[in-house]
Amino acid sequence: MKYVLLLFGFLLSAQEKASFYFDFDQDTFNPKQNELFMTWLNKNENREILVINGYCDWYGTFDYNDTLAYKRIHTVHEQLKTKVNSSIFFNENLKIKGFGERVQTRKERRYNRRVDVFYTILPKKAVVKAVVYDDPVVYTGQVINKEPEVIEKKEIIQVPDTDDLIDPVGLYKNPYATAKVGDKLVMNNLYFYDRSGIFVPESLPVMEELLEFMITHPKVKIEIQGHICCQLGEDPEDIALVRAISVHNYLVANDIDDSRLLYKSFGSTQPLHKIPERNEKERNENRRVEILILEN
Repeated sequence: MKYVLLLFGFLLSAQEKASFYFDFDQDTFNPKQNELFMTWLNKNENREILVINGYCDWYGTFDYNDTLAYKRIHTVHEQLKTKVNSSIFFNENLKIKGFGERVQTRKERRYNRRVDVFYTILPKKAVVKAVVYDDPVVYTGQVINKEPEVIEKKEIIQVPDTDDLIDPVGLYKNPYATAKVGDKLVMNNLYFYDRSGIFVPESLPVMEELLEFMITHPKVKIEIQGHICCQLGEDPEDIALVRAISVHNYLVANDIDDSRLLYKSFGSTQPLHKIPERNEKERNENRRVEILILEN
């Protein structure tokens, strides 16, 4: 018996994502999450791992959370390696990135303490039947022109850039996401200590929304515009400018290129409500920082 053709085919499916969550300040799974992870890992399917991203919530310093994100990635990566070349296969261009707290993709903190794994499912080996010649007289080594029947075409998977894989999954939408050139957006709920450029801790998520937008849209340039309330005319301390600079400095401290940022004070010349304001709500809306999109 002689075999002249034997074909094995691996077929790729569409990209999928699995998210695994961690408790506050932890880089190992709690029992429940470990059970969920192991259930996923032990599925009877072959998976090619394309990207592993790690995230933290915003509590703590940037350096601390950068380290924590990679520790969480390490936990997942080591578990994946226990199945390598059996049901888990690493793409030769595997991308691993820890975002720490620099990108908050979910509104609730607990959903940002996670690792995302992007992968494709590899179907089982598909075997095309061999062409067999039992009669040695018939087999002469000639080329058989008939092509083997194609069961299914191989789908080419293009792995997107890691920064494009941030997926809010419908739970949270960054307010800057659809901004166009010329749009002006108020940084709602951004509050500072009295007569200063120091924002209160509760306003950190507002700053991080802008930071996330600037990280994920590297061509964007903005002007940060400061406004004050309550008084007409000159402000000797120019608190509006101090607060615009504070936002500017926060972005620069988090690796946003200074060339993408301008800042400007409008004092009380562009109030949303007539000065003097009638109540605290109007005063809060007049004392604000706005973001003007210059380039996108």
